Amino acid sequence: MNLISKKRFGVLKNNVFKIPILARLFRHKFSPIDFLPEEKLYRSYFINELPVKIEPRKLKASFLSFPNISCNWSRFSKPEDVIKRSGGSPKAGCLSFTVEQARYHGKIATCHDPNPPSGPKNYSHSELRQLLPSEDQFKEPPKDRAKLETEKDGWSRRVRLEYRNYIAKVLNIEIEPLA
Repeated sequence: MNLISKKRFGVLKNNVFKIPILARLFRHKFSPIDFLPEEKLYRSYFINELPVKIEPRKLKASFLSFPNISCNWSRFSKPEDVIKRSGGSPKAGCLSFTVEQARYHGKIATCHDPNPPSGPKNYSHSELRQLLPSEDQFKEPPKDRAKLETEKDGWSRRVRLEYRNYIAKVLNIEIEPLA
């Protein structure tokens, strides 16, 4: 994000990007290129989804479900927000990974989606969307596309498992879940 964009959309305060009330009021939607590589994406999880010792092969497939993986963008959220959100669970934990890690060799686009189709409005809501080999990670792909799951699409079962294993290796646990 360049200096002009930072002035237009707010300043970083206490590690949360604060934006003017008007931008939130008008629900400004950022594009994939606005995500900084070092920013974090937060996701809730339960104790049964991740073992105490993180072993990628044991990561449940439902933990990262394709084609759209929901997260909260750290620019507008803190780890606690994932748990305290409407529909969240006080027993859930929060984990994070960076935007750069989520993009995984240009195979995923990080998309700001402040108005998810179901549930309450969440300005920090973002989605990780699968890309076709011909698509650019800095341009938003279609929202409701069917899951990409063939070798031709670049998303064979092996590649999806490889992505899940990679995220399991690089993730950080921000808040431990309750038993």
